[in-house]
Amino acid sequence: ELVDVSVVRDGRALVEDVSWSVKEGERWVILGPNGAGKTTLLNLASSYLFPSKGTATVLGEKLGGVGTDVFELRPRIGMAGVAMADKLPKRQTVLQTVLTAAYGMTATWHENYEAVDEERARAFLDRLG
Repeated sequence: ELVDVSVVRDGRALVEDVSWSVKEGERWVILGPNGAGKTTLLNLASSYLFPSKGTATVLGEKLGGVGTDVFELRPRIGMAGVAMADKLPKRQTVLQTVLTAAYGMTATWHENYEAVDEERARAFLDRLG
């Protein structure tokens, strides 16, 4: 849930006084022209960006709050968008991308995935065709 959130960079508001609530099971599509703040809004909702003003609570965790660990939170958030493609390493395989997504990451680092992780990723890809 975003409540009266603003994100300001270099003196310019990327989003201003936005409130938005997503309930469990809902799916949203964000539409708008270039520069409208779509990516900023999604980065807030997925804990990759913190608000300059207002509060952002994601899955019961207040961003910037005491005890909130975004690295534990991110794997629980489901989000996809074109902007994510820029964060993927060019030589990363589709299987590696699916494996890293299960842990809320966009690229491998020093992870050692278990056999069950790879089986789940392959099963997911098989369902997609």
